[in-house]
Amino acid sequence: MSELTPTPFPILVERLHAEPRINDALFELPSSKWFRPDPLGPDLSVRFHGTNAANPCGPAAGPHTQMAQNLVLSYLAGGRIMELKTIQVNDRLTIPRPCIDMTNVGYNVEWSQELRINQSISEYVSGMMLVHMVRQGQFFGDLDLTGPLGDVIYDISLGYDLAGIQSKPVRHFIEAMLDCTKDVDSLKAQLPPKYAHLADLDYPGRISNSITLSTFHGCPADEIESICRFLIDEYDLNVVVKMNPPMLGKERLNHLLYDVLGYTGITVRPEAFTSGLAFDDGIALCQRLTSHAAAKGLELGAKFSNTLEVLNHRDFFPDDCKEMYLSGLPLYAITMTLVEEFRKTIGDDFPISFSAGIDAKNFPAAVACGMVPVTMCSDLLKPGGYARLPKYLEALTEQMKALNAKNLDDYILKVAADSGYSPTGIAEASLLNTLTEAKQAREEVRYKEAKNRAVPKRIDSHLVVFDCITCDKCLPVCPNAANFIYHLEPQTIQFCDYLISNDGSISARDEVRQLTIDKKHQIANFADYCNECGNCDTFCPEYGGPFIEKPSFFASRESFDLQADQDGFFIQARVGSEIIEARYRGQRYTLKNRDDGTVQFCDHAVQVEFDSTHRPTQATMVEDFDEPHLLDLSVYHTLRMILRSILSPERINPVNVSVPANK
Repeated sequence: MSELTPTPFPILVERLHAEPRINDALFELPSSKWFRPDPLGPDLSVRFHGTNAANPCGPAAGPHTQMAQNLVLSYLAGGRIMELKTIQVNDRLTIPRPCIDMTNVGYNVEWSQELRINQSISEYVSGMMLVHMVRQGQFFGDLDLTGPLGDVIYDISLGYDLAGIQSKPVRHFIEAMLDCTKDVDSLKAQLPPKYAHLADLDYPGRISNSITLSTFHGCPADEIESICRFLIDEYDLNVVVKMNPPMLGKERLNHLLYDVLGYTGITVRPEAFTSGLAFDDGIALCQRLTSHAAAKGLELGAKFSNTLEVLNHRDFFPDDCKEMYLSGLPLYAITMTLVEEFRKTIGDDFPISFSAGIDAKNFPAAVACGMVPVTMCSDLLKPGGYARLPKYLEALTEQMKALNAKNLDDYILKVAADSGYSPTGIAEASLLNTLTEAKQAREEVRYKEAKNRAVPKRIDSHLVVFDCITCDKCLPVCPNAANFIYHLEPQTIQFCDYLISNDGSISARDEVRQLTIDKKHQIANFADYCNECGNCDTFCPEYGGPFIEKPSFFASRESFDLQADQDGFFIQARVGSEIIEARYRGQRYTLKNRDDGTVQFCDHAVQVEFDSTHRPTQATMVEDFDEPHLLDLSVYHTLRMILRSILSPERINPVNVSVPANK
């Protein structure tokens, strides 16, 4: 099973600067897909717990905020409030694979971080520093992101119970997020010499001043309150409590799910209605904690909502997954209804953030409800990935211009007025817009089951190592940028295999075979970033799965050896040679390209020297065998071509940008 392996900071810095210059992209996101805010357009800025952000949009705590490169991608696409992926004391989880099912509605079986806590600290600090480099650099030409247009907020997310959050490892995490100066200084010291000037940038010394609490489905109200008080009293943090859809109650939720939206094939886990935070308890908890936080000059908020815990009724996940968590469009209608009921009860000025089935179509309406931030996850896992995010902000800007709204407060008021209301202030307008949007979400066809049955189409073709239809859908649907492009010159190689005898003699077989490369544009997988979630396979039109069938590369000997049961490649560059080690079709191989054009190739049985015309000149036994050993030249040519093409400076990729470190 793949295990996520963070990239060393110096290599990330090198890629940050080299890839846009050579590929006109960064982490495979083309510069044409980056969000470029309009300095002359409407003001999209918001305040979140007393801090400014350039807009209310960003990725929810999940796969898009786990690794450093994810934070950079989110920022490039326009995200300005990043909900960092939830961490918990148990950082040794065994997560089922696949773990994400986005074929239509959206389900997952994943809990929290797949990194160790210390790795998460490093990734979040690294990501923050890389984003700061983007803000201070010329990545967007003359566009100035050093000021309000570039303001970004990071929100911490913690789970899952009081004991875990009070544990030494999680305390260490919180303290590192509140004061990251030591980690920043450590990473500054790792900067490559040619980027030494970046050490002079004024990096933030604090990642966040807020925490979104993501407790277990079923965590009792008194424990949630104890956690909030601990975070407020011990660390002076603003706290956001995540609410759960079953707070609507069994009768109301099932009515929405079945009668209104038509999802009769889904069954909410029965225990979810009795073990979690009840609506009245949630209201009372928020009222008490609001006063408690205010006494310390802090804020309490609520996030709507957690995913919906349902019984596994599909064949996508492993058989032992009895429950799964629903997200996507139906959750929007359910959660907007919950927000409506919550606001009507607690009052219209209580701070709310929202993340449930958000996409470019409903994002402006959610913003008009006065919720900050409005974050997304499921939609970013669909074709286009991070490149879908700019469309959210473009849609919001268009609606603001249509209403002649100069800023978001003005927009909220004018949306309410456009619906026939006469609100006395922003809070009342936010509530009125919530009532309107909740009703519309329950009625709108696109949230209903009949509109969410379609699955991605397949063609009658199976992926192989080289060539595919090059639709590139697998690239952006990976939140970690694990799939990447490399170039290989189209060619046809004719060859014959060889028989190697025990005495080292070499004889050619009569059969002439050939290996044909039809396309220059090729796809590979970077194993260090791949967690086998299955999302690229969901949207690939061909069968087989890009993360399974395409060449998979490890950046280090450690990660290559750690996952010894997985086919893959490890490349090194040494003085006078380039080396690729392979686990390929279940066998081990090594190929060494020398600067003089000769090649050394070794399989499990023999080591063979080839001249510059690819003819074998000498064979040495690695193990004894009775019958002549068949040397498969298709493997030889496959490794040879992969090695040269991956290391080519024509295009930056996650492998060649890190290889110099192995010299």
